[in-house]
Amino acid sequence: MAGGAPRDLGGLYLRLGSQEISLADYTKEASDRWLKVTPQDTWSSTLSRVRIARQEALESTLESIRTSGFPDRGSSFARLLGTCGIENKSDVVLAAIQYMRSVEKEGHTQPRELRRLIEETKRWPKKSVKKWNLSLYISRMLEGGPGGAGPFLEFPRRRPRKNGFVVLTEAGRDHLDKLSLDR
Repeated sequence: MAGGAPRDLGGLYLRLGSQEISLADYTKEASDRWLKVTPQDTWSSTLSRVRIARQEALESTLESIRTSGFPDRGSSFARLLGTCGIENKSDVVLAAIQYMRSVEKEGHTQPRELRRLIEETKRWPKKSVKKWNLSLYISRMLEGGPGGAGPFLEFPRRRPRKNGFVVLTEAGRDHLDKLSLDR
């Protein structure tokens, strides 16, 4: 290798839901294995070593996450829904949007990502959730809530007027708070 060992071979990240975890702590381990390459090694054998080092680092990280009790998003969201008494489909969609914006810090969430989050709760059969018309629920909440409460969702300023960008209005947050108090 000309000029010594490469300083950064690349980044390795683990994506949990919408959370991205840098595996930079394990990059050194992969780099150390890379440095043990001898002139007799072939491209294939060297590639295999790097692949094994990355897999070991990933497995070690996953084990650390499991032992630390990192909550998975499906069970966290399910517990939140259950604790707050949110059961109505449109309320679940509203809560999913707030969860993605507030907990996972997503600024753009396609309806399919909302559907995936709802499916991960395992409170409803996957086939049932696939039939939910999320875009219709979102459109209705953009128009207004029940009883003239005002829209529960709005498009943020300086963002495209697409369903993936909607955020809760004050009325939407109040609605979810009211549901949790009325249970």
